Amino acid sequence: MKFPTLIFLVCLLFACNQKGKKEVIGKNLELDGKQLFESGFLRYADSLKFDSLKSDLINSFDIYDEKTYKIAHVDAEELAEFSFDFFLPQLNRMLERRDFRLDVQVAKDYETSNEILINGVKVRLYTKDELDKDFWDLASRRFFKEVNRQMKATDEAFYLLYTGNDLQAMLLTGTQREIITKHYKDNSKEIPYLP
Repeated sequence: MKFPTLIFLVCLLFACNQKGKKEVIGKNLELDGKQLFESGFLRYADSLKFDSLKSDLINSFDIYDEKTYKIAHVDAEELAEFSFDFFLPQLNRMLERRDFRLDVQVAKDYETSNEILINGVKVRLYTKDELDKDFWDLASRRFFKEVNRQMKATDEAFYLLYTGNDLQAMLLTGTQREIITKHYKDNSKEIPYLP
């Protein structure tokens, strides 16, 4: 009889310990979400969805909803292959709320130069020699680096998240990025990075 009682006590202690861990995680999640909300994360969000976006942000740390006008799926392959129609409309919907617009054109000799024009500024996405490297990554970084340079008067910048076909672009303030970085300190692949 003593052995089953001991097993029961060990299970009870383990269950209580797990409940405590879940409560701490839940409080941290809510605190991080609340800090992100208070930093103005939903400033440009869809007003019809504001209440649900706020709830999802605070209770679940959901930073990936496009209705926040903070994130867009880019796809590095599409960008590197000059398929701007894949992601540019979504970027411009985000940027129009900030009184900014992107006009992206391919250079006349883009097939040999790998150059584009971003609001009239010429940018080489990659060189011929860089085709042996991760030119998708290089193209994405150079594209968004120029966009950030043009947006330097605003308090937000584009940060990138993930790579390759999963590439996302997030518009964040420095404070918002710090909150996200702290939240995902144990999962570095979820931390947005500067191009």
